[in-house]
Amino acid sequence: MRLKALILGLLTLPILMTSAGGLALNPLEDVCRGEARTSPACREAETQSGDPSTNPVVDTIATAANIVAIIAGIGAVIIIIWSGFKFVTAGGNPEKAREARSTLTGAVVGLVIVALAWVIVSIVTTRIIQ
Repeated sequence: MRLKALILGLLTLPILMTSAGGLALNPLEDVCRGEARTSPACREAETQSGDPSTNPVVDTIATAANIVAIIAGIGAVIIIIWSGFKFVTAGGNPEKAREARSTLTGAVVGLVIVALAWVIVSIVTTRIIQ
Protein backbone atom coordinates (compact mmCIF):
# COMPACT_ATOMS: atom_id res chain seq x y z
CA MET A 1 0.00 0.00 0.00
CA ARG A 2 2.84 2.40 0.83
CA LEU A 3 4.56 1.55 -2.44
CA LYS A 4 1.40 2.36 -4.40
CA ALA A 5 1.07 5.69 -2.61
CA LEU A 6 4.73 6.48 -3.29
CA ILE A 7 4.42 5.65 -6.99
CA LEU A 8 1.23 7.68 -7.28
CA GLY A 9 2.91 10.62 -5.57
CA LEU A 10 5.92 10.45 -7.88
CA LEU A 11 3.73 10.23 -10.95
CA THR A 12 1.77 13.33 -9.96
CA LEU A 13 4.93 15.35 -9.28
CA PRO A 14 5.29 16.61 -12.88
CA ILE A 15 1.69 17.79 -12.84
CA LEU A 16 2.24 19.73 -9.63
CA MET A 17 5.44 21.28 -10.91
CA THR A 18 3.79 22.96 -13.90
CA SER A 19 2.56 26.49 -13.65
CA ALA A 20 -0.95 25.24 -14.49
CA GLY A 21 -0.79 23.19 -11.31
CA GLY A 22 -0.44 26.38 -9.33
CA LEU A 23 3.10 25.97 -8.02
CA ALA A 24 5.18 29.05 -8.77
CA LEU A 25 8.89 28.27 -8.73
CA ASN A 26 9.92 31.87 -9.40
CA PRO A 27 8.80 34.20 -6.60
CA LEU A 28 9.14 37.25 -8.85
CA GLU A 29 6.78 35.75 -11.42
CA ASP A 30 3.58 36.91 -9.71
CA VAL A 31 5.01 40.24 -8.59
CA CYS A 32 6.33 41.17 -12.01
CA ARG A 33 2.97 40.55 -13.67
CA GLY A 34 1.44 43.47 -11.80
CA GLU A 35 2.38 47.11 -11.57
CA ALA A 36 5.96 46.39 -10.47
CA ARG A 37 6.83 45.31 -14.00
CA THR A 38 9.15 48.29 -14.46
CA SER A 39 11.07 47.76 -11.23
CA PRO A 40 14.82 47.03 -11.49
CA ALA A 41 14.40 43.54 -10.00
CA CYS A 42 11.78 42.60 -12.59
CA ARG A 43 13.88 43.96 -15.45
CA GLU A 44 16.90 41.99 -14.21
CA ALA A 45 14.83 38.82 -13.88
CA GLU A 46 13.52 39.36 -17.40
CA THR A 47 17.02 39.66 -18.85
CA GLN A 48 18.23 36.56 -16.99
CA SER A 49 15.34 34.31 -17.95
CA GLY A 50 15.61 32.80 -21.36
CA ASP A 51 15.85 29.59 -23.25
CA PRO A 52 17.50 26.94 -21.05
CA SER A 53 19.16 25.38 -24.08
CA THR A 54 21.41 28.44 -24.35
CA ASN A 55 23.07 27.50 -21.07
CA PRO A 56 25.79 24.92 -21.87
CA VAL A 57 25.54 23.28 -18.44
CA VAL A 58 21.80 22.72 -18.80
CA ASP A 59 22.31 21.47 -22.34
CA THR A 60 24.98 18.98 -21.20
CA ILE A 61 22.85 17.71 -18.30
CA ALA A 62 19.81 17.30 -20.56
CA THR A 63 21.84 15.46 -23.20
CA ALA A 64 23.37 13.12 -20.61
CA ALA A 65 19.94 12.42 -19.08
CA ASN A 66 18.50 11.66 -22.52
CA ILE A 67 21.35 9.28 -23.36
CA VAL A 68 21.06 7.44 -20.04
CA ALA A 69 17.27 7.18 -20.40
CA ILE A 70 17.54 5.79 -23.93
CA ILE A 71 20.18 3.22 -22.98
CA ALA A 72 18.23 2.16 -19.88
CA GLY A 73 15.01 1.96 -21.89
CA ILE A 74 16.59 -0.25 -24.52
CA GLY A 75 18.11 -2.45 -21.80
CA ALA A 76 14.77 -2.72 -20.00
CA VAL A 77 12.97 -3.73 -23.20
CA ILE A 78 15.61 -6.41 -23.87
CA ILE A 79 15.25 -7.75 -20.32
CA ILE A 80 11.44 -7.74 -20.61
CA ILE A 81 11.66 -9.75 -23.85
CA TRP A 82 14.17 -12.12 -22.24
CA SER A 83 11.94 -12.66 -19.18
CA GLY A 84 8.97 -13.32 -21.47
CA PHE A 85 11.05 -15.92 -23.30
CA LYS A 86 12.03 -17.49 -19.97
CA PHE A 87 8.39 -17.52 -18.87
CA VAL A 88 7.23 -19.20 -22.08
CA THR A 89 9.98 -21.84 -21.92
CA ALA A 90 9.43 -22.57 -18.22
CA GLY A 91 7.36 -25.58 -19.25
CA GLY A 92 5.16 -25.55 -16.17
CA ASN A 93 8.10 -25.47 -13.76
CA PRO A 94 6.92 -23.11 -10.98
CA GLU A 95 10.48 -22.19 -9.95
CA LYS A 96 11.44 -21.07 -13.47
CA ALA A 97 8.14 -19.23 -13.87
CA ARG A 98 8.69 -17.43 -10.55
CA GLU A 99 12.21 -16.47 -11.64
CA ALA A 100 10.93 -15.12 -14.97
CA ARG A 101 8.18 -13.19 -13.19
CA SER A 102 10.67 -11.60 -10.78
CA THR A 103 12.93 -10.66 -13.71
CA LEU A 104 9.99 -9.03 -15.47
CA THR A 105 8.98 -7.16 -12.30
CA GLY A 106 12.53 -5.90 -11.79
CA ALA A 107 12.77 -4.69 -15.39
CA VAL A 108 9.46 -2.83 -15.21
CA VAL A 109 10.33 -1.24 -11.84
CA GLY A 110 13.73 -0.22 -13.20
CA LEU A 111 12.09 1.30 -16.26
CA VAL A 112 9.68 3.29 -14.07
CA ILE A 113 12.56 4.53 -11.90
CA VAL A 114 14.56 5.63 -14.95
CA ALA A 115 11.50 7.41 -16.39
CA LEU A 116 10.86 9.23 -13.11
CA ALA A 117 14.53 10.18 -12.82
CA TRP A 118 14.44 11.57 -16.35
CA VAL A 119 11.31 13.58 -15.53
CA ILE A 120 12.92 14.99 -12.39
CA VAL A 121 16.09 15.96 -14.25
CA SER A 122 14.01 17.59 -16.97
CA ILE A 123 11.98 19.56 -14.44
CA VAL A 124 15.09 20.70 -12.58
CA THR A 125 16.93 21.78 -15.72
CA THR A 126 14.01 23.60 -17.32
CA ARG A 127 12.28 25.13 -14.31
CA ILE A 128 14.76 25.63 -11.49
CA ILE A 129 18.12 26.18 -13.24
CA GLN A 130 16.50 28.40 -15.85
